[in-house]
Amino acid sequence: MANETIKAKVIQLVQKDPFLSIDEIAAQVETTPRYVRTILSEANLSLLQLRKHYARMMELQLNRDQAAAELKQYEPQLKLVKVKDAAAAELLKQDPEAELLKISQMQRLDRIPVFCELITYLDLKLRLEDMSGPLRQILASAQEVDKLELKQSWVEVVVNQGNLSRLLLDRDDQPLLKLTYLLADGINSIAVETQWLPAEGILLRSQGGGFEIAADFS
Repeated sequence: MANETIKAKVIQLVQKDPFLSIDEIAAQVETTPRYVRTILSEANLSLLQLRKHYARMMELQLNRDQAAAELKQYEPQLKLVKVKDAAAAELLKQDPEAELLKISQMQRLDRIPVFCELITYLDLKLRLEDMSGPLRQILASAQEVDKLELKQSWVEVVVNQGNLSRLLLDRDDQPLLKLTYLLADGINSIAVETQWLPAEGILLRSQGGGFEIAADFS
């Protein structure tokens, strides 16, 4: 019975940490290195093979963690962060190194999944009730904004957006539509709103300088 217990301990230990030496295993289970080798041989276990398998599993886990970390930048929940975005800063006539407020959220428009992002230099007093609709509603309701207007808008098809493609379509590297709106308060550009959505099965109608999004079932 004691030998069976030692065998079980040795097998459990090497499977948990195959990088232990024979001597270290023997010391932990209070037996001899020779008996550890016998147990491993009878169980058809190779420390070298176990180490290779363990290393492969750790590499796969690292890749999954890295992919999850990359995807996290496009969280579906409402997210507010401070960023430096030179392209947005140029549109807003701000210093390229200026810290901007970025608000992002996954939404559904006419049953279409849309990832929305709003970048502004304004120091907004945010209210929870303003965050349930379109992101630009946050600006429209802000005390700091007198009259929100659409100044310019454009649309483009983008590729190589793997993380967004997975979030919106659960598939890698699908082409996406990117709608960009430059929003202003009077003559001053105050925010850039961007929407990413699937390129297939989408009908865009131009309306008042903006775009109306609808599913195309034709």
